[in-house]
Amino acid sequence: AAQMMSLLRVAGQPVAGRNPVSKRPSRRKQVPIRSRASAASAVASAVASDEPLAKLKGVELKRATDGQTVEAASIVPSSGRVVVPFLTQFADFDSWELAQKLVDDIPELDANGVTLVAVGIGSVEAAKEFSRRTNFPLDRLYADETAAAYQALDFAPGFGRDGGELGWIGEKFPFVNGYAKLLVMCAGIGSPGTLGAVFGGYVGSKYRDPIFREGSNYDNPTIRKLMDATLGGGYQRPFELATLRLTNMTEILSNWEDLAPADDNLLVQRGGSLVFQDGACVFRHNDAGILGYCPEERLVTKALSDDPAAPPDAVATLHAAAADRGADVDDLYASISAMEKAKKGDRRINGEELNGKWRLVYTSGTKKVAANLNRAGFGGSYFPLPAVQSFDVAAGRIRNGIYLGPVKFFFDGPFVWREKLSMLEFTFTRVSLGLGPLGPWSFDIDDGKWDAVKAAEQSASEGQGKVEKGKASKPGANPFFQVRVHGR
Repeated sequence: AAQMMSLLRVAGQPVAGRNPVSKRPSRRKQVPIRSRASAASAVASAVASDEPLAKLKGVELKRATDGQTVEAASIVPSSGRVVVPFLTQFADFDSWELAQKLVDDIPELDANGVTLVAVGIGSVEAAKEFSRRTNFPLDRLYADETAAAYQALDFAPGFGRDGGELGWIGEKFPFVNGYAKLLVMCAGIGSPGTLGAVFGGYVGSKYRDPIFREGSNYDNPTIRKLMDATLGGGYQRPFELATLRLTNMTEILSNWEDLAPADDNLLVQRGGSLVFQDGACVFRHNDAGILGYCPEERLVTKALSDDPAAPPDAVATLHAAAADRGADVDDLYASISAMEKAKKGDRRINGEELNGKWRLVYTSGTKKVAANLNRAGFGGSYFPLPAVQSFDVAAGRIRNGIYLGPVKFFFDGPFVWREKLSMLEFTFTRVSLGLGPLGPWSFDIDDGKWDAVKAAEQSASEGQGKVEKGKASKPGANPFFQVRVHGR
């Protein structure tokens, strides 16, 4: 099946030479939201939803400052812009990371008239301990002891709970406690995106800002100076995010009894983040799994935008993704989906345009996986390794490889370009491995099935999309890419 992906063509020089360190542009300063609330409301009203706030009516929370019971809906004023991250339980990595990062954004949000309040799962005492250790303001924090608000908003219940992945476990095997379910989710089972997020914490990213920054709420001066001296600055260094998570884990485990909820089944309950405008929800992110919380930068950018409900500019989003991975994966998924549905502006592609090297930037996985992940609020991922595909249309050859330092691992094979269908159908017949100047060592992996396509090569290469009778296979019978050009 075709996978949705964004490819950046690299012409005239090796791909490795076209990956400069880049930083995402900082959020622009804006006039206070309240001064333009009426304009924003008019735009957002067509797509905004009153449903989330309605579902919170009658649900009780406790104010972290004094333990006073309040209705959940009352924490969102009827006018103005409000950001409400529904954190996971107070002893969870997600809650700590998101809260620590948002602390640095509070002055900017306040200056722009945006109210920030947060809800977490656990007791009032746990909320106070959480506030003390993350520096998240206590007067902006609410405690939900039973996760009633999370159930009302239909956030993912987590592995082994009713409504979650393998939800029947809770009923048929009641002796399986929340701790066991949490360990399963930490292994990536029933927790989309977790392993990728964990892996990303170790490898870092030259497309992201450093984690440890002087003056930030979660700065670690000793580690920061060591990394600056050994790995350089201006980007997220390898092991930098993993170091923050290890520091948080050590502190969480040392204070587990003070932070964790009384009901261990709530350890796996996921949360989400919502942005409200005049009481209507104009942006929502559902956490897909552990470490699947809405990135702080995305949440704040949405909160400060003129219209948080507006769909992303599809072409600009893909350009940003290809240039420096500056687009959020959810926006990228939505943009690719929109462009696949909108045929207006597409043009037919000449096979010669495929010649050259292309870098794999993003993938959503298979259609089935992509549908499930996107429904959960997870829009695929940037490909973590340097992967390059090259095409030689005249020879009808494709090479697909991963290049990591001195290691070169690639597949070679023939392809057919069906111009009328904008489809490149291919197979791989040889795999090769190289190590620096050694190799490559190659092995044939031809299964013989490509012979059925050979009969179609002559007609297809003429750009007619025709398939000869006889052994020729139907278009799409083999692995394929469907290539589209939308705008220039």
